[in-house]
Amino acid sequence: MNKIVIDTNGYLRLLLNDVSQQANQIEELLIKAKKGQILIFLPQIIVFEMVFILAKYYRFSKEEVLDKIESLVSIEYVEVESREIFLRAISLYRDNVVSFVDCFIFTSAEKNNAKLFTFDKKLQKI
Repeated sequence: MNKIVIDTNGYLRLLLNDVSQQANQIEELLIKAKKGQILIFLPQIIVFEMVFILAKYYRFSKEEVLDKIESLVSIEYVEVESREIFLRAISLYRDNVVSFVDCFIFTSAEKNNAKLFTFDKKLQKI
């Protein structure tokens, strides 16, 4: 079975539907993945890049960014690198005033039964 990594721009076209032809191509890939014809792998770095682009370039609110990211990492027929960590980090980020990356780092430490060493006072309070 073919394994495909869709780049950040592909996911952005899907989420924003600002270039409908490209969004349709991504939807077609997702349909194939749902049918088991291909495997789509979503690497961590793409999720972080999307968070950054949606917040800084498109100026989406924190909640809008989280809704879009959560919709992607929750797709059961897409293999998401560190899915559990992302879902927990999304939850933490909703409720705290620290960066999404910090929430991911905290959750990674938590999942790996490790203590997080940080000088970041906000992160220490989680």
